[in-house]
Amino acid sequence: MTSSAASNGLHDKSPLRRSFEQAIILRITVCSAWMARLLPLRLLQIIANGIGALIYRLLAKRRVIAMENLRIILGDRYTERERAQILSFSVRNTAKTMLELLKLPWLSDTQFDRFITVSGAEHLKSAAAAGNGVILITAHFGNWEALPAVVSRCGLHLSVIARDSSNPGTARIINHSRELLGSKVLPRESVRSMLQVLRSGGGLGILPDQHAERGGIMVPFMGHPAITPGGPTALALRTGAAVVPGFARRTPDDRLEIDILPPIEMPATGDSDADILEGTRRINEVIGEQIREHPEQWMWMHRRWRVEAEDAEAGPQ
Repeated sequence: MTSSAASNGLHDKSPLRRSFEQAIILRITVCSAWMARLLPLRLLQIIANGIGALIYRLLAKRRVIAMENLRIILGDRYTERERAQILSFSVRNTAKTMLELLKLPWLSDTQFDRFITVSGAEHLKSAAAAGNGVILITAHFGNWEALPAVVSRCGLHLSVIARDSSNPGTARIINHSRELLGSKVLPRESVRSMLQVLRSGGGLGILPDQHAERGGIMVPFMGHPAITPGGPTALALRTGAAVVPGFARRTPDDRLEIDILPPIEMPATGDSDADILEGTRRINEVIGEQIREHPEQWMWMHRRWRVEAEDAEAGPQ
């Protein structure tokens, strides 16, 4: 058993227990989708606050991981109490993000514009106008699911790279909401489809901020070595696509402020392995800056800094 398998506990559960849990998750998702269509956004956010508070209390092991991540990465910048407040906001934010994803397709233009403000859209539009495709880089930060809806409104077709829920029914509901917002969902293994999207001048949405289970490369992330997907840089170098960072920050009153940043300059020394390492480092640097500035927005419960030699390739593929 690998350590990652042990950490998520999948192999510790009987088939009956897994089937029961999947059935419960599907029913919760169906109920959430129904609520999202009928209830006002603000009421959904209040419900999500309660769900997030419950999750915060129930996931004791994940809470320990998150608090250790906060201590290691942010050091003495925050007190123990402040770190707990950061984590509490983070967990509640994730619950809101999921319900808001289900709600976004049903918002009117007026409601959408009241909920979400955008700055820096010109960076996205100019990158798209170059015709080589756009790789939109973001993180599990704020409401990352809202970015594709904004990109679609800017006139760029976006395909998002996502790992589906292990529950097929839940995955269908989530992906249907993404598609209603103008996005096509691609699996992580579909490299050929990704290249086709970029070569046709389209956009790819990628979140490279989590531990890469396979094919990752070791680069610093917020000052500590982390196994990171090198795919975004490799795709950019292969196609000439612009790498544009975007972040959807949640405000204290539960609106979203989306910032589209200037493209990240990719290295072009001709040494493919070195360029992928350096480009990936630059992407991590931009993401890390946002997290350090707004730590409450990020998903700290993930075991991001698993430095295991067997998970890292000898070099980029």
